[in-house]
Formats: sequence, C-alpha cells, structure tokens
Amino acid sequence: MNTSVVPHESVSCKVQVQYQNGALANEFVNISGDEYKEWAADDEWLYHKICHKLALGTLAGTDGSYIQAPAPVTTQDDNRSVHNPHDVETINNLQNELDAQKAKIDQINKLLISRGIL
Repeated sequence: MNTSVVPHESVSCKVQVQYQNGALANEFVNISGDEYKEWAADDEWLYHKICHKLALGTLAGTDGSYIQAPAPVTTQDDNRSVHNPHDVETINNLQNELDAQKAKIDQINKLLISRGIL
C-alpha cells in the first residue's frame, strides 16, 4: 500500500487488491474531511476504512504478504432521519421559506412582464 498524506486535510492510498477470482488490481482510496479527522494516529483505523470502502477481505502488503482485513468498523445509530420530529419540523420550515421566496419571485416576474421589461 502506498500512501500520500496532506497533513490536516487528506490521505490518498493506492492499494493492490487480489480479488477472489485471483485477479490483481490497483485501487485508489481518498479519505478527507471528517473521515480524515477520525484517523488520528491509529493506522489500524486506516486499514479498517480502506477495507470498508473497497469491501475487501484482505490487503496486499508492500512486501507481497497479505494482511487479513480487520472486522468491519461499526457505526453508532444516527437519529437523523425523516422520522425525527425535530428534523421534520426543520424541513417543513425550510420548505415554507422556499415557497414564500418562490411566490415573491413569481410576483416580481409578473410585474416585470406587465411593464414590458421582461
């Protein structure tokens, strides 16, 4: 695996993958933003993330050996959904604001058309 790191921003990894049918391929994985911030100093986390992103079972090491993929990274439940009352209310409020803005734009367009400006 070859890695290129831009400190505090991102990491790009070139990984040699051997698929179940025996085929070898070079895959590229970019990790940035919040995912990069999760990395910290734990290189094992990087293996987890690469395996998760590429749905791999093993990674080829630079010396040709194979590294067994770690167990999948589990995430915590996320309560953000369309069923969350707070989020539904926020979405409805935003939609109402958009509808009000559209009505204003329609009114301005009608006014411009009636005056022959548009």
